[in-house]
Amino acid sequence: MAKVRLKGLRNRGSEQVEVEGADEVPFLERIIQLRDRLKFGPHHRMERFTITLSATLAFLLLFSGLSLAQDQSNVAKQASTQARYTESFTFSLSGQKMYVDGVFGDSNHTDVMILLRLEDPKGMSVDASNYQLFITGYDKSMESGPKTTFSLFGSTGYGVIRFQSEEPIPKQILDVTIRANEQLTAQSGTGTSGDKNNTDESFAKYDQGRFYVNPGADNITILDWLAPGEQNPAKLYTALVAESKDEKIHEELKTQISEMGNLLNRAKEYTNRLVSAGYEAPKTPWFVEGDYIDENGGLVAAKNLTGAHLIDYSTKKIRDGYIKQVMGGLSEFDSYMKKKTESKNLGNGSNNVVRKEQVEQVDSLKNEDGSTLELRSVSTGSSPSAQVAAKDSTESLLQTWRSYLSIKQKVQRDLMRSLLVLDADVLSQELGFSEQQNDKSVTYY
Repeated sequence: MAKVRLKGLRNRGSEQVEVEGADEVPFLERIIQLRDRLKFGPHHRMERFTITLSATLAFLLLFSGLSLAQDQSNVAKQASTQARYTESFTFSLSGQKMYVDGVFGDSNHTDVMILLRLEDPKGMSVDASNYQLFITGYDKSMESGPKTTFSLFGSTGYGVIRFQSEEPIPKQILDVTIRANEQLTAQSGTGTSGDKNNTDESFAKYDQGRFYVNPGADNITILDWLAPGEQNPAKLYTALVAESKDEKIHEELKTQISEMGNLLNRAKEYTNRLVSAGYEAPKTPWFVEGDYIDENGGLVAAKNLTGAHLIDYSTKKIRDGYIKQVMGGLSEFDSYMKKKTESKNLGNGSNNVVRKEQVEQVDSLKNEDGSTLELRSVSTGSSPSAQVAAKDSTESLLQTWRSYLSIKQKVQRDLMRSLLVLDADVLSQELGFSEQQNDKSVTYY
């Protein structure tokens, strides 16, 4: 209810003025009293500063504690998941470079392999018995570890450090040093294996390389089809090396054959343009005529190039093998390749007809009315647009055929040869594979 007040001393007349919120006055007073009690009033600046500073420091300490806990959690998580810590390293005296290409194993983590690759296999020994391993923990020493062996896949440059145990390999970052006891090249190293602070005096005395790895980590590459403890060198090389290379070659084949399909469509378009304009299109080269791409994206060649390797790459993979499709075995590899190289300059087919792999130049076009269009006399700006278009279509058609020939050569010769060489590397492991047999070759310390 509003109060009635008298306003004006001189004017004795009364004036009623309504004052809003009469009930709020006690509430405001209580707020002021609470402010003064907590020392937030205008006369307590020092107290306000102290409280604000204390709250800020408490927040910072809390934030720092949470950040530290998160960092420790991230480090622990990284140590349990990350397998490879070193991408490459060099041997201290020879200067030879080696790459750490991956960490592989079974789903139970009882058989784990570190795949290594020499940049120049010719500069290092390919006999595993000429190497020693020294292994310790990154943050603490190790008196022992799982069964450990070092192997080399012949002259391919690939090697494996293998950890085997009945229990899962522990999650621990290992400091691994490889010592080469046979030096094949002149000393060109710096006496260290990369970081000078990460070596000791032994690197200046022996040809050594150092790297860090966690074979017990969660994110190793699982080899589903390879049985734990597998000892067959060909299967090991297939699983660790050859399958990934085989996939890359097949991806390249897919890309190139897809482009061949585009070129066939393009050639058809340019041919139709000439025919529609009333000209007789140039004769399709023998290495193009009849070719097509099937519904699975595979090349179906009506006529193969000389020296082509006729293997089934669309339904077969490296596990199936390629060499046995075209020869009796690995012993025939060299003679087979020699014959294919020589056949490029020989006839193709039983009638020994030499087929030139080239696109003939076209200088003129025949018109349906019997006239001939000399393409050299056609020029933009001085010739009818129809003639200029015919010349452009002809030149584009010839260039399309040249591009098609180039890709067909790459597919039927180069990429098919790559598949055969890859299979040869697999089969050669029967004799080229070597593994340490001396238990003293591996030292935990």
